[in-house]
Amino acid sequence: MRKLYLLVLILFLIGLQLLQASSTHASYFLSFPDSIKSRSSKITDTRKNKPAYLQKGVGIKVEPFKPAPAKTFGSTSAKDLVLDPDKLVSNLKVYPNPVGEQLNLSYIVTKDSNVTIKIMDVLGNEVTTLLSQRLPAGAQNNSFNISSKVNAGFYFVRLIVGSETIVKRISVL
Repeated sequence: MRKLYLLVLILFLIGLQLLQASSTHASYFLSFPDSIKSRSSKITDTRKNKPAYLQKGVGIKVEPFKPAPAKTFGSTSAKDLVLDPDKLVSNLKVYPNPVGEQLNLSYIVTKDSNVTIKIMDVLGNEVTTLLSQRLPAGAQNNSFNISSKVNAGFYFVRLIVGSETIVKRISVL
C-alpha cells in the first residue's frame, strides 16, 4: 500500500512539472491580441491520393463575433418604433408598475378597430372593463383610475384589438 501511495505521489509531481513547462506554451495559444480583425486558417488533406483541387488546401476565413451596439431603453422616437403591418396592435406599455391609483397604457393601433381593455385576476376571471370602444388608427394613450375597482394584489391587463390579444401582468399596491 505504501508503494502505491509513493507511486501516485511521483506521478503527480511529474505531471505538475509537465504542466508548468507547458503553461508557457499554452499561454501563447490562449492569448489573442484585441486588435485582431479576422483570422484565417488553412485546412490541409493529409491523404496520399487526395483530389487535385485539394492539393493546396482549403482556405477559410473566420470573423470574430462582434455584438450589436446597445440600445437605450425608454426611447420613444419614431425611428425606434417597429411596426408590423400584419398586426393590429403593437408597442404596448403599461406603467407605472406597481400601480398605485393611476394605470397608464400606451400602444399603437394600425387600423381603425374595436379596442377592449380589461383587468383580470390571477385565475383569469374578469374583474373590470376599463375601455370598450372603436378607436382610430395611431398612437393611443389611456389613463384609468383603478383605486376603487381593484384591491391590492397581482392582476393582468388584457388589451384586445380586433382578433389580437396582448396580456401584461401588473401589481396593484
